[in-house]
Amino acid sequence: MKTEPLATADVIVVGAGIAGVCTAFELRHRGFDVAIIEQRFPAFAASGRNPGAVWLQLQRGGTELQLARAGVAMYQEYADRIGTRFDLRTRGGLFFYETDAQHEVLVDYVADRRAHGLTVDFVTRKQALKHAPLLPSTAIGAVYCAEDSQVDSQRFVRAMAEACTEAGVKRFDNTAVLSTIRRGDTVTGVRTVRGDVHGAGVVWATGAWARDLEPEGITIPLQTARMGQIITQPIDQRPSVVLHGPRGVAFCGALTALSSFRAELFAAPDPFAGVSTHQPDDGDGWTYDDCITHYPDGSLHIGSSVDVTGSLNPHISIRATQAMIGTVIDRYPTHAQSGVTALWAGLQSTTPDGLPVVDRVDGSYVNVGHTSGIATGPISGRILAQIIAGERTEFADELRADRNTLHVAASTERALP
Repeated sequence: MKTEPLATADVIVVGAGIAGVCTAFELRHRGFDVAIIEQRFPAFAASGRNPGAVWLQLQRGGTELQLARAGVAMYQEYADRIGTRFDLRTRGGLFFYETDAQHEVLVDYVADRRAHGLTVDFVTRKQALKHAPLLPSTAIGAVYCAEDSQVDSQRFVRAMAEACTEAGVKRFDNTAVLSTIRRGDTVTGVRTVRGDVHGAGVVWATGAWARDLEPEGITIPLQTARMGQIITQPIDQRPSVVLHGPRGVAFCGALTALSSFRAELFAAPDPFAGVSTHQPDDGDGWTYDDCITHYPDGSLHIGSSVDVTGSLNPHISIRATQAMIGTVIDRYPTHAQSGVTALWAGLQSTTPDGLPVVDRVDGSYVNVGHTSGIATGPISGRILAQIIAGERTEFADELRADRNTLHVAASTERALP
């Protein structure tokens, strides 16, 4: 007996993170009938579990930096289009340092950033405190970039999901996709736990779970890892810019690409510091990205730990919690009695060349592999909508699934440590 489909649409978008909701919004405003299918709810996964920092100064020159710049512009555009439903703070960012040796490397970093057109300057500790009252006590100076910003990614994704609904996009939350539906080599929809959704195009915007698309004929060289953070109770209501420190630079490509970079000067915290029993390295890729963001409610989001590479385990580890809390106590001893209100873990995915894949693959479309998804998610949605609509678009060639840099880099593994 033939059953009625759950829905029909011109394009089905699987995944309601930043990339998914922006793709759906852009497609709808080009006249497409669109459905979004999400296994849980908007911003459930990595798009809602991150510090919200939109870094420009940390991006490598070329396409990586250009994409991030375009993403920042998209946030302001969306604020104008859908209203102030999400918190966008354009106060800049500080990369602070704690030793003179780190400062010496950052001299080359500043020169490189200026060569790529960014306005960056060294500031003293006193000057940095004017930008960030919550600058750690250990910081002796910083690099300030006025082009860095911060967004509450949970509020942004939910606001965009609401805007999609208002524009006529069909939304299906708590609906896991089981497989595509094909007629020969043509994809004609997806099969879900609630029924079939038929459509002429399917977009996979599934983040780390794109690694599981091989049964659909889609193989993207992604590496996954778990990223953790801790969130404190409100500490200080004075606005503070986003902060990056030197204790772990996992996603600071502009710094780590320098010939003068010395990894030992920017080492990740030891999760077993102070533990009397020696813990051997279990070889699963422990590292850290030393980011501190301050939210309007006064809370601090501190992280991010990066561990369990190659896994889809979304639960924060005990060792990650230990490392972050130890770092916080060292930097903010006066706040040692402050409450920890949440421990977050999200699944990060990255491609070997550090750029997302936004392209048509085996009858479907993909928008995945966002190493810096807070920056690149919005612009990637527009790029894919332009591709589907047959419009000319910037970056399309650089983000193709068959690009040389993606597959050449896969052999040298410029991926998560």
